[in-house]
Amino acid sequence: MRREKLLLLEEIKDQLQDSGSFVVTRYQGLTGSVAYSFRREIAKTGGYFEVVSKRMLIQAANQLNISFDIQQLSGHIGLVLNASDPMVAVKTVVDFAKKNEKSVQLVGAYLDGTVTSEEEVNVLATLPTKDQLRAELLGLFMAPATGVVGAMNALLTGVVRCVDSRATTLES
Repeated sequence: MRREKLLLLEEIKDQLQDSGSFVVTRYQGLTGSVAYSFRREIAKTGGYFEVVSKRMLIQAANQLNISFDIQQLSGHIGLVLNASDPMVAVKTVVDFAKKNEKSVQLVGAYLDGTVTSEEEVNVLATLPTKDQLRAELLGLFMAPATGVVGAMNALLTGVVRCVDSRATTLES
């Protein structure tokens, strides 16, 4: 292998290792403005989009003991790397694909040490994100406390109204 290709292979391998989790996409008919908006959407998740050669991706993944189904990797391939929350990146890719007539498609992902297929990732994309789950859990924890505060407030308001009513009755 030529020196340039070895350097490129090492760079891709380092990116995959540093990222930990990544999303594999297929792109087709991607114009400059659409590519720019896609990169901007990915940047909002804390990641970036990198176009890679299929052969280099397969070789780098094999060296890291990550095995992809080669038939999945048809067309032009790109990676979404270094997203702070990989599931947010997955949702972003799926949403962008729906809005832009499939110019970018989800192929699969490497999440938490396992290779996931397109179908599995699409199912995962329908699940809420960590932040949404945290907000729901916090709401569940706060609901009983809110109910207790509301009941105590109603009780105190009732007592004040009774005292006020009694005072009004005694004045008349």
